[in-house]
Amino acid sequence: MSPGTALALVAERTLPHLPAILDRPIAVAVGSIAYRLSAGARTNVRENLSIVAPERMRSPDGERLVWATFVEQVRHYLELFRIARWDHEMIRRNVALSGWEHVVGAYERGNGVVFASAHIGPISVCGQVFVAYGYEVTLPVERETGEMSRVINRLRRRMGLTLVYTGSALGIHRVLKRGGALGLLADRAVTGVGERVLFFGREALLPSAHVALALRTGASLIPGFAHHEGRAMHAIFEPELVLQRTGDHEADLHDGVQRWATLLEKHVRVAPEQWSVFEAFWRR
Repeated sequence: MSPGTALALVAERTLPHLPAILDRPIAVAVGSIAYRLSAGARTNVRENLSIVAPERMRSPDGERLVWATFVEQVRHYLELFRIARWDHEMIRRNVALSGWEHVVGAYERGNGVVFASAHIGPISVCGQVFVAYGYEVTLPVERETGEMSRVINRLRRRMGLTLVYTGSALGIHRVLKRGGALGLLADRAVTGVGERVLFFGREALLPSAHVALALRTGASLIPGFAHHEGRAMHAIFEPELVLQRTGDHEADLHDGVQRWATLLEKHVRVAPEQWSVFEAFWRR
């Protein structure tokens, strides 16, 4: 067994059982180590934050914001392991909701729902909220390449989420055709496919699959985000993102991604340290 496999299995078996009160000290300790040892990521985060939160980065506490980004990422992983074991009642009791009526309305229209989110805060909470309130949601995922990715997918299934591989175009379209919901993270164009739009006043490459699917299928595009507010978790669902359909697909796609970028910018501003992006975002 490789060290990576052993570490993943130990994490899966032990982290869910640690008291929640230990999350903060563990996140600070592990996040601080990652901050010190990851010079490249540290530089990238500093560069990103100088665009996202320039005033704060120019303040005496600017570097603390960089450090906090590493701490928050560890916190998100710890919560992923713990929240996967919460039952529906615990989700409903511990996660504050805003805008849930937008989700209900989108399901009732019956054309399918494309739920778009981002690497902000405890993102796994958004998917579990769907399940806790009786709605199925499917996540497209990459094929597992290591034990940690297999562990993460087991956690997602334990939450009640349905998984489909990203290469299965037929499977993805079937979800929407039957009126189901498809969840996509839409802030990192990891495959290099997307649209270049203005994001924080600068051109950036953002994914376009969520907009393209909504345009192609007629599904409702619902943005949703999770934030920490102190020790509380808050899932926020925005009104349906209205997409123009002029007949010029490329123009409509670009316009839709730009509208998404404007909304995403608002949520990143809420707590920049909760945006878990460790590559130089504007240099891709």
